[in-house]
Amino acid sequence: MSDQSGQPEGAPATPALSEEHAAERVRLEREYLGWSTGELAKRMTAAGYPINQSSVWRIESGEPRRRINLDEAIGFAKVFGLPLEEFLGPPEASSDKHIAQLTTEVVARYRFLLDLMQSTSSVFKAVDQYNAMFPQHAKELNDRIARALTEENRRRGPVRESPMVFLRYPAFQQAEQPSDPTPQE
Repeated sequence: MSDQSGQPEGAPATPALSEEHAAERVRLEREYLGWSTGELAKRMTAAGYPINQSSVWRIESGEPRRRINLDEAIGFAKVFGLPLEEFLGPPEASSDKHIAQLTTEVVARYRFLLDLMQSTSSVFKAVDQYNAMFPQHAKELNDRIARALTEENRRRGPVRESPMVFLRYPAFQQAEQPSDPTPQE
């Protein structure tokens, strides 16, 4: 039998701050940052907390896991940009933090995209007004814009993501669906 925490009955609970949490946190933070065990070891050494790649691997995956000494815990926290208490805390806290950071970044980029789309719309309205006022120059203006955009795409490379990438989220899918104007009986 196990209790509500999932621990076997009679088994000691993992303390809120523990070495086991720290070992798991090393792996989670390293993977989140996209670092190899070698890269983490280099960064620890550069920060003044020398450790080798093999030791990082044994901390994360060894059977039994290699223990983390206090200096290493301080070094890992520093390299990951975390307060020591947060580094030693439950690994789930890391996921919550990363989810919040990623959500904030997506929302910030979305706001930027909306502002950009609004300003782009204003520019295209000005182009349309110019074309209406000076139809004799419309072809020249449109051709020049097309050439400039083609050159910009050639210089920067093709756009790989469309603003439509936001449609993967249900709120956007619902917002994009037209409402049915026919009354229901």
